[in-house]
Amino acid sequence: MIKVLAFIRKRPDLDLAAFREYYEQHHAPLINRLLPYYQEYNRNYLVAPFRPDQAAADFDVVTELVFASQADHDAWRAALADPTVLDQIRADERNFLDQGATRMWVVDEHVDGRTIRAGDRDGLAS
Repeated sequence: MIKVLAFIRKRPDLDLAAFREYYEQHHAPLINRLLPYYQEYNRNYLVAPFRPDQAAADFDVVTELVFASQADHDAWRAALADPTVLDQIRADERNFLDQGATRMWVVDEHVDGRTIRAGDRDGLAS
């Protein structure tokens, strides 16, 4: 399993409701069509800080992409390198997000004392 997290910020001229509506109704279906290589595509919208004295986040949603295999992840990355695919995604992103602020990371996930490392074939490592 391979997991990628994207920290995404909305365009400053959009309110959170408009950002979320556009992402769910327009962008997510576009991604599903152009990049269908993942097992899961989850969007986690920030609602409120956990503590009242907490600093504001510089992103509005944490997007998770989970790939069942290295081959699926490689196919997704190859599709992202295709200018015809990337141009469609970038054009749509301009409608709702601050493109320069997006950060993406491949992560190791820890579940119940086990580490699920990026690229592990069986999904579990010690």
